[in-house]
Amino acid sequence: MDPDAPENERQDGGSAMERFSKDARFEARMLDKETPITPEQEGVLREWLVEYRETNGNGGAPLGWNELAQRVGLGGKSSTVLAEVCRGTYRGNRERVLRLIDQFLATEAERSRQANIRGFVKIGLVGLIVGAMKQAISRRSFGIVSGGPGSGKSVIIKWFAGRHDGAVSIIADDTDCDPKFIVDALHAAFKLAYAPTVRERKRAIEEYLQTHRNVVVLVDEAQKLTRSALETLRGLHDKSDVDGIRNTPVILFGDEDLYRRVVRSRGGERTPLSPQFTSRLFPVFSCERHGVQRGGKGQGEMAVVFTTEDIEAIIKRGRLKIRQSAIGWLVRLANLHGFGRLRLAARVAEIAIDLADGATLTVDHLRAAADLFLGPDDARLAVSEMDQPMTAAVAAAG
Repeated sequence: MDPDAPENERQDGGSAMERFSKDARFEARMLDKETPITPEQEGVLREWLVEYRETNGNGGAPLGWNELAQRVGLGGKSSTVLAEVCRGTYRGNRERVLRLIDQFLATEAERSRQANIRGFVKIGLVGLIVGAMKQAISRRSFGIVSGGPGSGKSVIIKWFAGRHDGAVSIIADDTDCDPKFIVDALHAAFKLAYAPTVRERKRAIEEYLQTHRNVVVLVDEAQKLTRSALETLRGLHDKSDVDGIRNTPVILFGDEDLYRRVVRSRGGERTPLSPQFTSRLFPVFSCERHGVQRGGKGQGEMAVVFTTEDIEAIIKRGRLKIRQSAIGWLVRLANLHGFGRLRLAARVAEIAIDLADGATLTVDHLRAAADLFLGPDDARLAVSEMDQPMTAAVAAAG
């Protein structure tokens, strides 16, 4: 069976989330020496290095490229190499530079003795989001990615636009949300020649899309777009290839209001979204809802079970001392339905690290951290749930 066949044509039981995960899988910070670096890993390393540069300069300014190149181990004269790698334009031995970057970031994390827990928590979700984006791009469709604040949408937009030739991003707000905003923003993003009227600018965009097949349009805060703005995007998408084969992919990022508008429209309810628009939407990915499957009793269960190895990966990244019993406690908390799962376990672990203050992390530290973060009542409820027999899926975590 072709693993790249659309989900509705597959017979192997693979879910959309599994497809997305395979499309965008990448590992945590330390690269495998024996495995080639994937484009996803490269993009994440570049994002992390740019973040390091922006947060480790002096007086609020980014760290200079010369200084950063010296820290990475390239030497000050290789600053242009590092800048080109971060822009995705370097044509030399990119793999060597990326492995140096990876080692440098890992060494910095160890030196600071800070477990990069938040980064770890995002990896699974980021993989699904990027996988959904790749589906939209491969199908030349409209993609929807919805999620609350902190789910990483804006960071992913910035990262993807920086590494994908032809990708442009625009952001809507309460004022810039109508068809004129769409036309003006895209006309500026494509750096097209001056045109005095909206009609002329729109025609220039259509001609540009018809001759530039690598374009991907990313729209942030898309829940703020008016119906007519969305229809303008649909019109540009349709006219980019009248044959309907190589249409320009458009990916809309927004909050749960955007998701609900789409789902209501597809469910037959009367909404401002037209059938012509919603029929072009695939995939429709919700950070809050997808990755969740229904168990035999109807309860929501995450499709992913977090294992002892997952938790150890968090701990090892910070070179922390932790008792095995404490790792097991975190595993049970990470797989606890209804309490936020790995994100909760990561936050509790962060607080416990501060409480331990360099000492070996124990279950007592974790319990105290849970009390501080959840409050005594919810913490007791969580511990009570954790002490009950685990489901077969969670028990497989070890």
